[in-house]
This record gives sequence, structure tokens and C-alpha cells, in this order.
Amino acid sequence: MITELFSFLGLCIGSCLLVYASYSDVKTREISDLVWILMSVFGVFFILAELFIGSGSLSLFQLFISLAVGAIFAFLLYFLNFGGADVKAIISLSVLFPTFPAFYLSGSLLHLSLSLPITGVPPLNIFVLSTLTNALLIALSSPISLFLYNSIKKHFSPLMFLGYKVSISELNAKKNFKLMHELQIQGHGSDGIEKKYVWGGVEPTEEVISCLEELEQKGKLREVWVTPELPFILYLTAGFFTAAFYGDFISALLF
Repeated sequence: MITELFSFLGLCIGSCLLVYASYSDVKTREISDLVWILMSVFGVFFILAELFIGSGSLSLFQLFISLAVGAIFAFLLYFLNFGGADVKAIISLSVLFPTFPAFYLSGSLLHLSLSLPITGVPPLNIFVLSTLTNALLIALSSPISLFLYNSIKKHFSPLMFLGYKVSISELNAKKNFKLMHELQIQGHGSDGIEKKYVWGGVEPTEEVISCLEELEQKGKLREVWVTPELPFILYLTAGFFTAAFYGDFISALLF
């Protein structure tokens, strides 16, 4: 009973902090360190409470494995130049949930009876690992979503897996994106525009957008290809929720 209570409280705390972190990253491109400090402090409290007054379901070995896996993947994310917030989130999650937050929901009013995660606790029982692998699989589904969106819009191009078209007039209102081409005017007074694809995208600075708006006013260009630049913390949050409520994607497929 105590273990399920800690799992429920941890899930509520983790959900609130990750949702706030995602919102903050999208709006300001920054996340306060207080988010990860709070997550870690609550995690340490739950660990100590579980070890001393819990049912004994958490062992020191499981705790060590979770922290080790979290540290390894945090280092890999840092090595691959992911944001500092992503690294801190992985470490904090490994502390908050050394094992899967498994519990049973029931309600006589709605005749509800549900065991979480739905697919059961995976064999490895390392929540931070399942959160990360789910997040990566969700991130890899983005090209499929872009392809379907562009197919509906009939914007067929080799770039349809990587981005989408948007009107130049809408660029100032958009956030978290990069232009996919570097544009060059071929000669003075010529309507010809040379588009050069740039790997990694072109930053939409005020100067770049101003040049595009000038081309739009001259009737030379109306739309450009852009690629979304969503913070990885959004995928990590999605991975957290899917792991907690559904389970591990890979284990569900293999077992």
C-alpha cells in the first residue's frame, strides 16, 4: 500500500514538473534548475521512505542500476550535444523512479479497474530506460507524421519527411523552427531564385525573414520549407507518460 502511494505521488509530481518544463522550454527556451532539484529531492525522500518503512519492494541493487543507467544515458546525451535540461531530466527521473511506478486503480462509482502500466512492468524494470526509449521512438515517428501531413496538403518533395511549407507572412508568428534552404538571387532584377538545401537548417533571424518578406512583396516567393525544432524535453515528457500508463514500447512488442 505504501509503495503504491509513493508511486502515485511520484507520478503526480513527475507529471507536473515535466509538463511545466516542457511549457517553459517551448516558451522561453530555458528551464529553471529548480525543476530538477525538486524532482531529485522528492525522489530521495521516496527512496529513503521506501527503504526504511516500505514493503521492501525496492532493493539497493535496483536503486544502483537505475542511477547507473540514468548516469550513462545522461552522459551520452551530453556527448551528443543535447541540452543541459535533457541531461538533468534523465538523472532526476532515475532518482524519482528507481523502478516502474506500478499501481492499481479501482473505482466503484465508474466500475473502473485498471492496473498500470497497462502492458505490465517490463522485465528490466528500469523506468528511466523505458522513458528514454519510448521518447526516442516517438521522436522517430515525426518524419512519418510530416509525410502524412504533406501528402494531405499535396506538397510532394524529398523534403516532405523533414519539414513542411509555410507562408512567408506567417513566419514572424511561428516559433521553434528553422528554414530548410538558403536563398540566393540570381542577378539584379532577375526573378530567378536559387535554393540551396542546408543540413541542420538556417536560423530565421530578423534579417533573413526581412529578406524573405521583401521577396514576397516583389511576388518572387510566397512559401518556404521549414523544419520543426521541438525541444527533446517534449519527447521525453511523452515518453514518461507512455511508459507510466502504457508501458515499455519495445517490451510490449517483444514479450
